[in-house]
Amino acid sequence: MDKKHRTLLIIISIVGWTAIGGLGWYFINSYTSKPKKVRGVAEYDTLVQPTHYKTIPSQAFKNVILETDLGPVQIYFEPSEKHSVKFHQSYLKYVDIAYRGDTLVIHAKKTPKSTKEEPVFKQIYVYTPDIKYYQGEASQTTFSYFNIEKLKVDSRSSWMRFYGCKIENLELLTDHPCNYRLEENSYFGKVRADINENSAMTCLSYIQNDLIIKTKDFKKIDISKENVKKLLVEK
Repeated sequence: MDKKHRTLLIIISIVGWTAIGGLGWYFINSYTSKPKKVRGVAEYDTLVQPTHYKTIPSQAFKNVILETDLGPVQIYFEPSEKHSVKFHQSYLKYVDIAYRGDTLVIHAKKTPKSTKEEPVFKQIYVYTPDIKYYQGEASQTTFSYFNIEKLKVDSRSSWMRFYGCKIENLELLTDHPCNYRLEENSYFGKVRADINENSAMTCLSYIQNDLIIKTKDFKKIDISKENVKKLLVEK
């Protein structure tokens, strides 16, 4: 074999082995660069965020008492065939649930101040087919879409709203400043409201029978004259 052909074979061999080596390195590198699985940790745990709310089944109750620490707390009452309570996960560990007969007691422990890095969402949802009595210290309370016979509210809330409700007999009491709002899509048979001088009331709902208000001052009371058939004032 002459020198020219020998040189050509050497060049071809070098190029071939270089290509094979590069291809092998590619596969080895690709394999070793894959993330290692950790025993006990699911692969999706690093991709999917945890559920924001946790629903806790509850035994049957007719009354609800909410005791909370200072700071904004929102509680929502909604109808459901089954009794349950739902908390935001950031708030769950600060809340205890107890029962006193047919009364559900929700007690919130001292909750740290929410920060951007560790936000705490003080939101509570209560689901029940019926409710007779509510006493609460939440800053915001909302009743939505209830169709019930009677409800008595001893409010410690600063704001309370009735939305899409049909309640035959509603009684509102408070010793604290509270702003009541009865929306126009709600219906009431009879409403009795004790509105102190530090509270306010907006009634846009249809009231079939009597709206009985105990108050010293009507400056903070706004009533739809078209929807309220009979207004009675108690001293």
